[in-house]
Amino acid sequence: MNRRLWMASAIGLALFLLVWVSMAAGWTMAMDEEGLRRLDSWNWLDPFTFLGNGRTIGIVSIMLVVILWFFRRNMRGVILVLAAVGGGYGLNEWIKHLVGRERPPHAGIGGFSFPSGHAMVGTIYLLLLAYFLAQTRAKRGERAAIYGVFAALALLTGLSRLSLQVHYPSDVLGGVGLGGAYLAACLALYRMWIHRGGRL
Repeated sequence: MNRRLWMASAIGLALFLLVWVSMAAGWTMAMDEEGLRRLDSWNWLDPFTFLGNGRTIGIVSIMLVVILWFFRRNMRGVILVLAAVGGGYGLNEWIKHLVGRERPPHAGIGGFSFPSGHAMVGTIYLLLLAYFLAQTRAKRGERAAIYGVFAALALLTGLSRLSLQVHYPSDVLGGVGLGGAYLAACLALYRMWIHRGGRL
């Protein structure tokens, strides 16, 4: 399992770096403009953006921490949530300021654009929820269905930023790649911690 997590982390990081380099070189410009044009009329995606806003992520994360701490006595799980969600948010903000990419014209909101925080942190917390929920199911098919549903929600959250015209497609792709890479690394370390009796 850990080998697959590290592999997923490496693939996600490679995707993120590829998008970053391509964006910096101007190779994504045509894709970004065409993606915004095509999704401008997909208004049915707009409501999914609430899944990736800070208030939703904060409330869900606090609820998950309360469940893990008070009902499952899983302190390591609490630390995982704080490290994955809080650390992911901090990493996103740092890279945004490092890259300094402006948002699409007429976005109507401030802040930098690459990578998308909704896509990155949304991917992290939604797939983290899927991980903990999947641990409660014994059947592989049920676990796969849980991951599928939450992965679809993460994808819709990212796409909503395009329908709202506040991010470029490369912002969303980069956010999903980095979010997946960071979460996979956190989960791999978490599982190592459990298997070694609390010692990393």
